[in-house]
Amino acid sequence: MADPAPRVRVFFALWPSAAIATELHRAARRAAPRDARLMRADTLHLTLAFIGDVAPDRLPAIEAVGDQVRWPRCMLRLDQLGHWPHNQILWAGSQSPPDTLAQLADELSVGLQAIGITLAPRPFVPHITLARRCRHAVAADMRPIDWPVDGGVLAVSQRDHTGARYLMRRRWPAH
Repeated sequence: MADPAPRVRVFFALWPSAAIATELHRAARRAAPRDARLMRADTLHLTLAFIGDVAPDRLPAIEAVGDQVRWPRCMLRLDQLGHWPHNQILWAGSQSPPDTLAQLADELSVGLQAIGITLAPRPFVPHITLARRCRHAVAADMRPIDWPVDGGVLAVSQRDHTGARYLMRRRWPAH
């Protein structure tokens, strides 16, 4: 039996600076129990559109979707820690995220649909996964973190025995 055609796992995201990622990682250490799996600081991001596994020859069309949207410049205040028990995720989010983020996620979804990629039908909830296998969250207040959003990326996810690594395939500056 022949090997299946190669696939790459991709998603559009906002990527924080190293300083913001370090602050988020500190918040995770304070709020997650010891047996939770903290995300590495260099992997922290806010997914705008999870596309999933695609053939590599689809990447230019996906990048063209990123070229067609307006990447906003805005301030995202991360001021909320949350826990989803059903999938054991500890996350950071915003009590009042900028409307431009939901608009951007919608534009990406529409653009992807136009090239034959339909995203999972779920509402856009802007969040950053801080820890996995988190059965409960330790009570911890989150000091607000102001993230000056200044563009986005198309990331490629690569998994190995150490977890996920993300490669930035393309970056788009805010305009």
